[in-house]
Amino acid sequence: MKDLNSIIDNAKKTEKSGSYFSAAIYYKEGLKNAIRKNDSKNIKYCRKKTVEMNKKSIDSGKDFQTIESEAKLSQEEQMRLKKLIESIVKLEDVNKILKIIGKNPYFCPDVDEVEKQSKDSIPLFSILGASTTISSNGHILRGGSNAQYSWFAEMYRINQGIIMSLYLNRIFYMLIKDKKITTKSLPKYFSDSKLFNENQLKIITLGLKHYLKEDYISALHVLIPQFEAFLLSIAQQFKIEIVAHDKKGDDISTRTITLSETHLDMESFHKVFGKNYCRQVKFILFEQIGYKLRHKIAHGDIDVRECNFQNTSLILYLYLYLLARFRVKQIV
Repeated sequence: MKDLNSIIDNAKKTEKSGSYFSAAIYYKEGLKNAIRKNDSKNIKYCRKKTVEMNKKSIDSGKDFQTIESEAKLSQEEQMRLKKLIESIVKLEDVNKILKIIGKNPYFCPDVDEVEKQSKDSIPLFSILGASTTISSNGHILRGGSNAQYSWFAEMYRINQGIIMSLYLNRIFYMLIKDKKITTKSLPKYFSDSKLFNENQLKIITLGLKHYLKEDYISALHVLIPQFEAFLLSIAQQFKIEIVAHDKKGDDISTRTITLSETHLDMESFHKVFGKNYCRQVKFILFEQIGYKLRHKIAHGDIDVRECNFQNTSLILYLYLYLLARFRVKQIV
């Protein structure tokens, strides 16, 4: 094991030479070493420098490149895709359309299939080399040091992207263009489910109207928090415990749990909502190397470019999945 001081010295020399990517690796190694030694001073220093070097590495434009890929569909595949989309959007009954969208199993990535794809296609450099995943603002992301896990996340991202680009984006766009989804018909579908109380419905209706008016910033900030409450209300109907308690000294308080990755990994949630759907919600809303939309909204960390038609349509789909499958007694 290298001495902590020598690791930091190497990091400083590498930083001075302008090789920020390599310096970030040294500072990260120093951070690990400092944590093992419980060296609070160097923990703070290496932590700060790791983020700084990652950010400089991104800003330099030398170490990271955007890779564009193009997938071409055969004539037969294009015809199949067109037929599927038309079979949905040409229906006259908007309630039937929305239910079909929510019930279609292909709009939710198959976790087992993605795992198989990732195992069969993991690059050799991911197995042999060190792996790190960082955010756009330089932070090291949880799970990014696990090559198999980070490659699975990348394959999942590709699968989710294909579903949105080829299917859901087109379907929602055509339904809005043809005025089948409107500021009246969409909230009415939600209201007719009887799954929301009056207060929830008012707030969600506002979010849906922002979506249809192309105000995706407002729509996401309204619809994501309400989705969490909606999913938990259904979980409660199926006897899943959603009440937690806090204790400080003799003071005890109770509260509704905050939905998290841990809950979405639980067997009880999988039995009610399905393993594939729980994984999709986890990836879209919570996972650090996923979209993480819930955390970004909650902590004011979302980029305006992420407040777009695709991400908002994806949140709408998460609602439609539940609305198509559950008709439980409304919680008041």
